[in-house]
Amino acid sequence: MIPAPDPASVDPHEVARANLVESLASMVALSIEGGESEVWAALGSIDVIRITLAKVTGFDDFLEDVDAAERTLRLYLST
Repeated sequence: MIPAPDPASVDPHEVARANLVESLASMVALSIEGGESEVWAALGSIDVIRITLAKVTGFDDFLEDVDAAERTLRLYLST
């Protein structure tokens, strides 16, 4: 059994990043599975996420993950 980390040593920024990356990956996979209309809806959500992150300081590094999700969806649309 792996012991749980000490809550005081957990960086909330890294937890948020991990959750965002996991959510983006799920959104990309599910939208591609759902087809073109779902992909377009996901691209709209990515725009909202990007705008939201722009308003929050200290989360600029998340934009690389958002950009990667968008590139994946646009690649799907181009095939």
